[in-house]
Amino acid sequence: MKELYPFIFRRKSTRKYRGPASEDELREIEDRLEKLEPLLEDVDTEFRLLERDDVRTRMQQPAPHYIAAFSDGYVGKVNVGFMLQQMDLRISGMGLGSCWQGIPRLRAHVKSELDFVILLAFGAAAEPVHREHSEFRRKPLSKITDMEGMDDVLEAVRLAPSAVNNQPWYFTGGNGKIHAYCQVQSPLKRRLVGRWNPIDMGIALAHLRISLEYHGYRSE
Repeated sequence: MKELYPFIFRRKSTRKYRGPASEDELREIEDRLEKLEPLLEDVDTEFRLLERDDVRTRMQQPAPHYIAAFSDGYVGKVNVGFMLQQMDLRISGMGLGSCWQGIPRLRAHVKSELDFVILLAFGAAAEPVHREHSEFRRKPLSKITDMEGMDDVLEAVRLAPSAVNNQPWYFTGGNGKIHAYCQVQSPLKRRLVGRWNPIDMGIALAHLRISLEYHGYRSE
């Protein structure tokens, strides 16, 4: 996963698309979906490549393609975030645009034995898909960790995307261990974004695993 590290510092959510991905790009994405690394091996998870007509976009701009994620329970959502963020970074590395979408819903003909979790929209972007490190709007490291000597590793986690840029994570630890926590939020914020918190935690843990491997640490 460490090969994804550079894209953490350039990835940008895309909401405007000029067209579909090429057939070769779609084949590569389908192949990569089969090879995503799970956070937890024994959690049932399914990813399915969909087209625009398979999705009710509601208030959001439609995209040419979507990856639908299915799993069960809180842990399943964390696992989805961990796995699908790998795909998000790979899509960015391919020069395509992508964006996590929690509001759209699947049309009735798209079914799974697992619960629908979230969509990742993607396609050929009509706007830049990369940005400079200085353009990220995120909490400072001091707001997401009290650990010392791990700034290089945790900077990648600080840049992780989250629902409405909520960044609900906090990291502590020492003696070779890192503990990840989801911060307690106000009742209003829980009502607005609480359902996405486990996905956000999975995304942050994906960035943590990638960064640890890149910096030469062994993670398990």
